[in-house]
Amino acid sequence: MSTRYDRQIPLIGKDGQEKLAHAKVGVAGCGGLGTTLVTNLASAGVGTLVIADGDVPEITNLNRQFVYREDSDDRKAELLAQWAMEVNPDVCAIPFTERLDDDNIGAVFGDCDVIVDCLDRISTRMVVNRFAVSSGKTLVHGGVSGYTGQVTVVVPGETPCLECLYGDVKDAPAGTVTPSIGAMVTNIASMEAVQVLQLLTGTGSPLAGRLLSIDMCCPETEIYEVCRRDSCRVCGRRARL
Repeated sequence: MSTRYDRQIPLIGKDGQEKLAHAKVGVAGCGGLGTTLVTNLASAGVGTLVIADGDVPEITNLNRQFVYREDSDDRKAELLAQWAMEVNPDVCAIPFTERLDDDNIGAVFGDCDVIVDCLDRISTRMVVNRFAVSSGKTLVHGGVSGYTGQVTVVVPGETPCLECLYGDVKDAPAGTVTPSIGAMVTNIASMEAVQVLQLLTGTGSPLAGRLLSIDMCCPETEIYEVCRRDSCRVCGRRARL
């Protein structure tokens, strides 16, 4: 085993490192969250990353999406996949360059061990949530708005899903600009990465059924227990009838 991982093996063990090497993680979104998350997972030695995003870089992305350059016309997923394999040659990164929807998501993430939500659109986030619940795949969610962010883990059949939390929230109108600071996005993405590593290696206590909320303006951090809604269309009692 490569000495590259000598500093993390005391935390996850050699067996844990082997589990990472054989793991396959789906990443939905290659923006500020996705770039940091993929960098962290590649550096840790996660063997295969499936990276999905249909966008190309824009100049307003560059304050937080450090992988991309101002003059690039390539798709973010392709650029981030290439970056991941440059960060760590042990890693295989597979790009998917179309927007995820209910028809294609199974082919993209169908054989992944864990899926990570790094999205900024509620509608696409709910596509990922529906697939995770229906396929029984654990979903790590992160979101950021300004100085605030949150992280949680959805374990189908055991915890509430994202529909329970955000089912009444709609996408912002086209052209709406969400304020964003690179350091805040990096913070939340790193928390998501820790959740993934814990889930894959069986270490620590992942945030299953709990929502970590952080406000860096104050600053303060809180963890809330989240409850399944019986009326949830995805995981609630109505969905199971």
